[in-house]
Amino acid sequence: MISGQNHIAIELNDLTIGYRKGNLQLKILEKLNARLHKGEMVCLVGENGVGKSTLLRTISGVQQPLAGKILIDRRPLDEISSMDLAKTISLVLTDRIYAGNLSVKELVALGRYPYTNWLGKLMKEDHHKIDWALEITGTRYLEDQLISELSDGQFQKTLIARALAQDSDMIILDEPTAHLDIVNKIIILKLLKDLASNTGKSILMATHELELSLQVADLIWMAFGKDRMVTGTPEDLIINGSFNRMIDHDAIHFDDLHGRFRVKNMADKMCSLAGDKSAYFLTQNALQRKGWTVSKEKSEISINILKNKKEFTWQVKNKTIEKEASSILEMLNILNNM
Repeated sequence: MISGQNHIAIELNDLTIGYRKGNLQLKILEKLNARLHKGEMVCLVGENGVGKSTLLRTISGVQQPLAGKILIDRRPLDEISSMDLAKTISLVLTDRIYAGNLSVKELVALGRYPYTNWLGKLMKEDHHKIDWALEITGTRYLEDQLISELSDGQFQKTLIARALAQDSDMIILDEPTAHLDIVNKIIILKLLKDLASNTGKSILMATHELELSLQVADLIWMAFGKDRMVTGTPEDLIINGSFNRMIDHDAIHFDDLHGRFRVKNMADKMCSLAGDKSAYFLTQNALQRKGWTVSKEKSEISINILKNKKEFTWQVKNKTIEKEASSILEMLNILNNM
């Protein structure tokens, strides 16, 4: 892993973002203070409409801040030329590009525009960067395919390849896994994490993939709205209750122990659960979904999980009945008939 804890790639100092309408200012997030270091992957999370996309556009220079400072490599953003900024930050949006008959390789090659001459001629170094970007993103096999023929997952990987060909120190992405299936979500997030760890690039990504973010993010920026944005490791934000505060709703809560969101089910029954640890969590999950409160203490109804080689047995007991099940479904059916 490439460490860059002393190299601050992006720094926000009392930043206020939003929009101007004439003489009026519509403030979305205020007085933001945060840092992103070289080689870090930061996930920006928050509810819809909280200002995540606006913050990314402001940091990348697409729109102006209302107040405060943005430092890029310790330089004020407003003092960096557009060409130098293009060599420093790559921006990946979720919008589908209507690229006509462009091939994957031709789209990736557009990432070299900050470096080509006024004729747009690609030199040897440009071709080397394009080939490297195709290889590292696993899109080499697609290089001759038209953009219009790509799946969503292939398209997102192609956009990341274009950002890599741009050879910037920082990559900013807005919902790069939107509309992707779970496999492609994980592939994209792992790719970005590996890029940060192995190449020293700084990754800032807005995402709704909260549980996946816990597994890949070095830091999380959690936006609550107005002047509330907290930052820290995923574990620190779990411990201090930020995840539960972010989604304050009667229907859902954050399970601090397992690092996941859970639907709140009305628990009106009690049982004790013990036995083999490898099936304990899944059994507990199924019971809670069915409205059972699960305890390790003795209860009128008890369940014990036994394992023999690769086979599991669930022993279900109360004061008068003792039965065995060979699956969680069978165990639940026994409970329903008690």
